[in-house]
Amino acid sequence: MSTDIDWQHELDRSFGAGHDVPPAHYVAAGRTAVRRRRATAVVLAAAVVIGAGTVWASGLGSEVRGDAPVAKQRADSVQRDPTAPDDGRDEGSERLDKRAGKLDRMRAQAVEPQFLGEPATLDADGLVLAPGAGPVLERVPNPMGYTRAQGQSLGIRVMFEGREKYSLLTRYPDGGTSMGTNDATGDFAGWLEGRVRSQRTLDVANGVFRTPPTTTETDPSRWLRLQPDGDVVAGKGVVLLEVDADPDLGGFGLGADRIGAVRVAVDGGTSFAAYRVVLGELEVVPAPGSFDSMDAFTSWAREQYTSGGGMR
Repeated sequence: MSTDIDWQHELDRSFGAGHDVPPAHYVAAGRTAVRRRRATAVVLAAAVVIGAGTVWASGLGSEVRGDAPVAKQRADSVQRDPTAPDDGRDEGSERLDKRAGKLDRMRAQAVEPQFLGEPATLDADGLVLAPGAGPVLERVPNPMGYTRAQGQSLGIRVMFEGREKYSLLTRYPDGGTSMGTNDATGDFAGWLEGRVRSQRTLDVANGVFRTPPTTTETDPSRWLRLQPDGDVVAGKGVVLLEVDADPDLGGFGLGADRIGAVRVAVDGGTSFAAYRVVLGELEVVPAPGSFDSMDAFTSWAREQYTSGGGMR
């Protein structure tokens, strides 16, 4: 009897006979393990992507910090209407445009008067002489007979660049002006009368008057009006063609606060008159006839009052 022990045989017997396992069992187990490993790989990849995104969103490598101040829109900035069409310009451009517009308006207010080769013009405060103009030899206030709502006008005899000129100047409420000038030839009052007629035609065409103003003042005492500030101006529809504000009229000026002589256009013709203000009352005395010039009228009136005859 042999004492050698078959250890391999004894080991196989210890597990029992068992059952045969088909090969598919081992194949299925292997496939399950492969799927498990793939799922684990996908989860790890997603975690890497999320982690990288989190690092990027946190500003890795930038200077932005959680305690850094946040830029805010200025309280005085222009808020765009969300319903307004986008014109392609940002708010900064709009603010610059507004500032530029304000500067343009300020410059316009400071612009020097435009003379356009004329010796003078009118601004809101009155007569402005061009460089090289002066002195003014004679003035006729408001020969156009404008109301304050219609504008201003002034007739002048003036020296300009060494030559005497006749000018009619007008200015309208919107700031527009016109100037008409000729070399001094003939009678200034006659030139101004013709120029006024021409300007009236232009005023009608430009809408200053609907129709040329005509007078209904047949009473000479109403040819002139005394204003509250003491100025003597033309009456309704009367045009002052010429004014001598300090004539020598002899005794006509005795006791008067002020006197003057005028040539007016009224009812389609021209007339001379003298006026005086006594104790706040205006008296207008028309000439009984026609005269060739203001000097001729004042000389005649002076003789009349010196002799005591007067103009009546």
